[in-house]
Amino acid sequence: MLSRENEWIWDSWFVVDGDELHAFYLMAPKSLGDPDLRHTNARIGHSVSTDARTWTQLPDAFGPSDGDGFDNQAIWTGSIIMEGDLWHFFYTGINRETKERVQKLGHATSPDLITWTRVSSEPILQAAHPYATKETSADGAEHFRDPWVFFLEGEWHMTVTSNGLDGWGTVAHATSPDLRTWTLQAPLVENSQLRQIEVTETICVDGSWVLIFCCGPRDVERAGVTKAFGTYAVPADGPAGPFDMDTIDLIADGVYAARVVEFRGETLLLGFLDTGEPGGFTGVISDPIPVRLNERATLSV
Repeated sequence: MLSRENEWIWDSWFVVDGDELHAFYLMAPKSLGDPDLRHTNARIGHSVSTDARTWTQLPDAFGPSDGDGFDNQAIWTGSIIMEGDLWHFFYTGINRETKERVQKLGHATSPDLITWTRVSSEPILQAAHPYATKETSADGAEHFRDPWVFFLEGEWHMTVTSNGLDGWGTVAHATSPDLRTWTLQAPLVENSQLRQIEVTETICVDGSWVLIFCCGPRDVERAGVTKAFGTYAVPADGPAGPFDMDTIDLIADGVYAARVVEFRGETLLLGFLDTGEPGGFTGVISDPIPVRLNERATLSV
């Protein structure tokens, strides 16, 4: 397992660089005492492995900004891609004034995955029509987090955890010609009957595209979907959908915010261990779990 002696770790994302697998993850000090306090104290840790099973801790990657920035309270989940000779990190930021109630997206770059520099002190993207904002959401919060970035048909695309104006969780969508200027597009999922569709990832396994996401049992109101605290998979026509929301499979109960990674010829799932019950959060990331495409065009462990 991937763990740290003095910090809890949870949401993660991974980068394959040659023979090494880099893990970036949210972390917060165990000295807080209560794991529920970790969300407003999160920063980004970094470890590396050559086998996805034994890990070497590297210098902490990224933390909240100074001053009055949109991300001066905590840094949340994102993704990392390479373009040209730079790594680009897209992340979620919250600030001291609004805490979890408002989430905005930021952008940083690195030449080596170690030293990161913010592209701007301003957010690159935040919730706006056709997505729910503080004024239009059911709970008065602005859910807009977990950017997942990929290149498709001549432009960059981003999926984002968000809420639609119908009150259901959705997969928000934005596009960019240059990774710096982003334009919101129509939601990729409507009437999901899920309260949230968290930590999205689209990945091609054995020639078929799959959408990965996570949610808890209280989020699932769609008929026929197993209620669990875990990671789910949905068939997709491509990395930007459409997604077959009538075929939602639970693939990892008790493994939350999992990512699927192609590394050294294996297709592996890694996520943090949590039952969703009181005391069920352990603050560690699982050993890799091999997965395969199944007959429903989702994934099986």
